[in-house]
Amino acid sequence: MKNQKIAIITLGCSKNTVESESVAGLFVKDGFLLTNDVNDADIILIHTCSFIQDAQTESRLQIEKACAVKQKNSGLKVFVSGCLPQLLKEKMKSQYPLIDGYTGTGAFGNIVNLIKKNKFFADTLYPGGMNDSRKRVLSDSLPSTYIKIAEGCSHRCSFCIIPSLRGKYKSRTIKSVTDEAKALADFGIKEINVIAQDTTAYGTDIYGRPRLDKLLNEMAKIKDLKWIRLLYAYPSTVTESLLETICANDNICNYLDIPVQHISKNILSAMKRPVNTYKIIENIKSKFPEITLRTSLITGFPGETEKDFEELACFVRGNWFEHIGIFGYSDQETAGSFKLKNKIAGDITAARKQALADIQFGNVVKNNLKKTGRVFEVLIESVNKNKAFARAYFQAPEIDSCIIIGGKQKNAFKPGSFSEVKITGVKGYDLTAN
Repeated sequence: MKNQKIAIITLGCSKNTVESESVAGLFVKDGFLLTNDVNDADIILIHTCSFIQDAQTESRLQIEKACAVKQKNSGLKVFVSGCLPQLLKEKMKSQYPLIDGYTGTGAFGNIVNLIKKNKFFADTLYPGGMNDSRKRVLSDSLPSTYIKIAEGCSHRCSFCIIPSLRGKYKSRTIKSVTDEAKALADFGIKEINVIAQDTTAYGTDIYGRPRLDKLLNEMAKIKDLKWIRLLYAYPSTVTESLLETICANDNICNYLDIPVQHISKNILSAMKRPVNTYKIIENIKSKFPEITLRTSLITGFPGETEKDFEELACFVRGNWFEHIGIFGYSDQETAGSFKLKNKIAGDITAARKQALADIQFGNVVKNNLKKTGRVFEVLIESVNKNKAFARAYFQAPEIDSCIIIGGKQKNAFKPGSFSEVKITGVKGYDLTAN
């Protein structure tokens, strides 16, 4: 199979991206060639996501597109990996007869051998994930990427199917992560975003207690790393030691992503989430006001009353978070919440989602206006003939707002470089600068 061309289509979040980059390295090592053109490929691999209904729909759409290409090219092989076959298992065979094989999350790291041996079938569907990124082929030319420090999750949030898809929480060693971070820095990476299903649980399974602060301190010693950013923190395990570590290191961004999901104790209890979330966030903002916070919220969870929602809306009005991702509840047949009564109608869920978005937009404009006139160091992400687009430490890649740079200086910026800019105004969620 050497010199065969493989196109890898990655769906879902950054954790899936890291897995695809890792397996791409294994393909290259074995003599395969990578291509971005599915019409020029001998093999198409679709690495799927099924966390919410929209993700499942996107995965199915990509499978159908690949099958359409295969109908025009009988020699093409199409394989599907990741969360969707892990969820559907044997159903995949009957639903998509044109697919040549499937593997779930646990066997993804063995995918090259499975394809070569033509043993790429549903008997490989056990939960897990690819937790070794030493052979990665980076998919982006900018000096920014992700490091996955753990796989799986040991929480049992009622709306989430990740534990059944990915298994129990499994940390990498500090040495494994820091070795990869050093290799990435040597390659030219300047920003590393630390990710896992739950980053703040890091180390509990192998060191007996959370060691994320230790890991971050070790990563901060890598002199060529400009920014280290922490995503996916679980509220109840955000410790003061961790927050002090963030603030004490110049190359760790004063930024923390804490998906709280809701604020009503009734809903948090039904979600099987920490019910003292408000106190946790209040404590962080009072003791560490310099840290920018991001969160995720869910509207329309089963049983969410008008009172519950108003409590959530009041919480958003408090302007605790600079960035918020808002999602309508997605029913999953295998999730615990599927059995809950008092389901919320889709139009009510959507209306509540929009109401929160409107409140948060007002917060964003107010927060952005306070930045006007200030100078920030930014990472230039792209440049066109009219503008340059960049991010500051308080903006994570892909999910947050950006800084739009105009004026005569725009042509002086180079993608992938760091520069200082002065904030001149606000444009929607974004900032303008020159």
